[in-house]
Amino acid sequence: MSLNASNVNPAEIERIVREVLRNLSGLSSSGTAVPAANVAITLDASVVSVDALHRLKLPSSEKRIQIRSSSVVTPSARDWCRERGIEIVRTSSRDVDKPQAATSESLSAVLASHGGEGASKPRRLFIAGSSPWIASLEKQLCPRQTQIDAVHADDAAAMRSVARAIRSGNPTAMAIVSAPHSALWQAARDDALRPAIVSQWSDLPDVLREVPTNVLIVPSKRWNIAGVANIARHFLDHSRSRS
Repeated sequence: MSLNASNVNPAEIERIVREVLRNLSGLSSSGTAVPAANVAITLDASVVSVDALHRLKLPSSEKRIQIRSSSVVTPSARDWCRERGIEIVRTSSRDVDKPQAATSESLSAVLASHGGEGASKPRRLFIAGSSPWIASLEKQLCPRQTQIDAVHADDAAAMRSVARAIRSGNPTAMAIVSAPHSALWQAARDDALRPAIVSQWSDLPDVLREVPTNVLIVPSKRWNIAGVANIARHFLDHSRSRS
């Protein structure tokens, strides 16, 4: 059966995804376990992010997720699973028969058509903010390791850009803002963000050691270009050491 994406409403897409997930996890359409199967819910994605995990809509009783052997798990997704006691299981091509592999590809196509994870995402440190000197950071940082966003009109717009970057697969981000505590309050309302403020250099070691942060909020009035560049390098090194 072929599906025309323009003729399928969101409810139908969700029904199809749930049906595919039942097939992959060894469940019948009624939701009862098939006796011969003991398989975790499968997520067929090149990059496993928090956003992709949210889209699975895992039941509270499910504690195992099966992914490809080649899939990249973002640090935030790994932390998300650890906090909920969910085990990530990698599989090889030998463990998946051809019919199930085809079903997994169908799931990937459905998710991709609805904004899911289907391709590799950028894994650079994303930097956004409302300070006009942000663009000058590009001369201080390696473009292969960082992505400098356009200068935003205000802090709220910068934080929304940071949130989109994290949800798109970026493991870490920095927000350079004029009102850091307001930005922190905004970020704390988003489940995908784990923010922390760095007001002075001595804050950074404690933040990286004590908080599993993926977003650093930097007050623009307290830092200059060289200082922010140094923070970015340390944050990148810390992120790599955890992955």
